[in-house]
Amino acid sequence: MTGSGTDSTEQGRSMWARVKGKTENDLRKLPFRGTYFFRPGFIRPTPGLTRTHKYYYAIGWMYPVLRALSPGYAVTLQEIGLAMIHIVGRGHDRDIVENRDIAAIAKP
Repeated sequence: MTGSGTDSTEQGRSMWARVKGKTENDLRKLPFRGTYFFRPGFIRPTPGLTRTHKYYYAIGWMYPVLRALSPGYAVTLQEIGLAMIHIVGRGHDRDIVENRDIAAIAKP
């Protein structure tokens, strides 16, 4: 799990994006059968979770707005989990899995 905005070129201005990009690139070099890098943006936590950052309670109202205005930016934690399970079983044609991919793959 990396994040939206990760920089696989390792040349960008943002250090966190370069570090995550380098991590993805290093993992690609390992002898795994396959690697998939999930790059979610805004993640809506599952209601009822007890170990959720407090700021999600303050900005949680934004999820429906973000999903309506920019569906490629917001996903739910449940969608991420389902997409991961589906990719393990079926694979995926690309190793980078963005928000739109996550939402589409999570559907049954």
